[in-house]
Amino acid sequence: HRVELELPDGTCVEVTTPALAGDGWRLRLAGVAPGGADHFVQLRVRTPEGLRVDGLRVTYTLDLTPAEAALGCVVLVPTLSGTVQLRVPAGSSSGRLLRLRGRGLALGDRRGDQLVDLRIVVPEALSDAEAALYRRLQELADGD
Repeated sequence: HRVELELPDGTCVEVTTPALAGDGWRLRLAGVAPGGADHFVQLRVRTPEGLRVDGLRVTYTLDLTPAEAALGCVVLVPTLSGTVQLRVPAGSSSGRLLRLRGRGLALGDRRGDQLVDLRIVVPEALSDAEAALYRRLQELADGD
């Protein structure tokens, strides 16, 4: 990835960041500071909110309601290149990983995948009607 940086003295330099360079990396720019000295920069890498990068792989945690996990659903998921639709299969459990092939970082001709980690979130507070439905579901699961 190529970026243009302005040094403290106003000089602009073009820098190529190494593939897979991460947040906090320090780069040495040889001979670009006044008097031919080296200049060091620290990278700040921004990724869309919720995405985590590990090598070429990108991971996103998707919160689902119990109903969405049980019945399946189609959701919008952020990726490095924009939002995509993802079909969550019926009967999904917390911890299931769904793969979006080729949606990770690229290095040469290789491209990583994005994993979507499903997390079922149970409501903290239930209305009377919701509580009654959950009780009925439990009765059905118990064979009543």
